[in-house]
Amino acid sequence: MGETMDKEKPEYFIELSHNNGKDRILFPVLPEQLEIKRKGRGETFDIIGLGQINVIHSKELSEISFESFFPANGRAPYVIHSALFKSPGYLVKKISRWQESQYPSRITIKAPNMKLTLAVSIEQFDRRAVAGTDDIEFQISFREYKFYAPRRLKVGTKPAAAAGTTATAAKPTTTVKDAGAKRPDERVPATTYKLKPGENLWSVAKKQLGDENRWKEIQKLNNIKDADLKKLQAGMMLKLPPKK
Repeated sequence: MGETMDKEKPEYFIELSHNNGKDRILFPVLPEQLEIKRKGRGETFDIIGLGQINVIHSKELSEISFESFFPANGRAPYVIHSALFKSPGYLVKKISRWQESQYPSRITIKAPNMKLTLAVSIEQFDRRAVAGTDDIEFQISFREYKFYAPRRLKVGTKPAAAAGTTATAAKPTTTVKDAGAKRPDERVPATTYKLKPGENLWSVAKKQLGDENRWKEIQKLNNIKDADLKKLQAGMMLKLPPKK
């Protein structure tokens, strides 16, 4: 589905995605004005098709907001791509669920001379029905989401100095290097798991939860008796506790 949408996207668009890009929507009507702001230095200019854009040069968290509407008629001339049209109810349900998921989404904006993609939280999503139609007007705002994790360090040994140096310098020395951060994982953790041949609750806890000692939580959640632990069949669907 993702590859199909990528091939059919219009030249300019605003896309919102979730769960590491597995679920996506296009906003069917581009807003007249789009605001991207941070506290600090910035510059503002107009972009055809999207209105005013504020480009910021500071490192504070970005805030993005705009107003538009979800039309009930997918063939209206202002819809950016009728083939990818979704009903107002479908779009409202999707965005509301992503907002409540407690996981970041990602917004991608493509306009003339500009392309922006940013991990964000959905801060505000207000909507109202348009009198006399099935259209839904909305206001939406996002805040940049920063992934955070402990930095990984690599400890190594530096070879001894060449001959002719002092005895102190000739000893090997320990070095510590920053290994860098892993690529942020935007995937929403699975809530169920289908047991494969040869697996048990211990291996599932290690693979899916990152901690083999949590196998008892899976046992309790699925009401598995101790006597049945060695009788689990491949294909069994297990409920998983939240990943810590």
